[in-house]
Amino acid sequence: MNYTPLLKEIIDYIEINIDRPITLDEISTNFFISKFHFHRIFKVYTGISFGQYTNKRRLQYIGDDILNYKTTEIWKIALKYSYTHPQILNRIFKKHYNTTPTNYRKDMIRKIIQDKLIILEKETISLNGKITIDLSLDFLKKTKVYGITYSIDLTKTPLIENEVIEFIKKKSQDFIATPKLTKFYYISIKRTKKNHTFGFFTDNKFEFDECFTIPSGLYALLQYSGDRLYNSLDIVFNDIKSIFVKEHLIPHVDNFELVQQFFDDPTHYSIIIPVEVKE
Repeated sequence: MNYTPLLKEIIDYIEINIDRPITLDEISTNFFISKFHFHRIFKVYTGISFGQYTNKRRLQYIGDDILNYKTTEIWKIALKYSYTHPQILNRIFKKHYNTTPTNYRKDMIRKIIQDKLIILEKETISLNGKITIDLSLDFLKKTKVYGITYSIDLTKTPLIENEVIEFIKKKSQDFIATPKLTKFYYISIKRTKKNHTFGFFTDNKFEFDECFTIPSGLYALLQYSGDRLYNSLDIVFNDIKSIFVKEHLIPHVDNFELVQQFFDDPTHYSIIIPVEVKE
C-alpha cells in the first residue's frame, strides 16, 4: 500500500488542529488506521515519531506568534496552544529554543524548530538507470505457500555469485513450467557464507509436498520494473540497502531474507522484506 496520500492528509489535519494536543487514538479514529500501525508508518516515512513532530510543530507556531504578535502577552499565546501552565511552556520552550520565550521575543531572530513536513513519493533509480523501485510498508497476514526448496552447500560446491544466479534462474524456469501457474514466489530462506537455502512457491498447492509459511508482520514492499532481479541482483540489493538506511528500517531476517513475487507482466516485480523500525 502507498501511504503517501494518507500521510499528506494527516499532516494537513495536524496543521488545522495545531492549537491542541493530537493523540494517536484521534488519528486512528478519524483516518481508520491502527494507531500501532500508523505510529510505525509515520516514523518510517518522516524519520520522526508522531508525538515528537506534533509537539515540535506546535512549539514552532508558538515561537512564530511570540515574534509576530509583539504586544500579546506570552501567557495568552501559551493558552492559545493549550499550555495552561506558563512554567511548563517555559521549560519546554527553553529545551528546544535554548532561551526563554521572553528573551526569544527580545532577540527577534526566528529559529526553525519544525517546518511542516512534505511527504514525497518514495522512489529510487539504480545507477545504471534500468531499474525503478517504489517503497511502501504494510502489515501482512500469515501466508502459506507451496513449492520446492533447494539448498546449495557452498563449502562443497564453491560457486561464484553469477553461477548461483544462473542455478536459481534455471530452477525458476522449471517451476514456471507448472501448468496453470500465473504467479509464483522466489523466497530466499537463508543465505550464509556456507549455505544458500531458497525455494519457489505458489499460493495453490497443486502437487507440491513442501510448504513455507510467510509470517505476519511489518514488511517493506518494493515494487520495481526493468531488468530481472536475476540479472541485476547486486544493483537492486544496493538500492534496497540505501532505502533502508534513509528510511530508518532494519531487515528482520530471522525467518527468511526476502520474497520476490513474479506476475504475468514480465517487466514488473516486487520484493517483500520483513523489517523493523529503528527507534
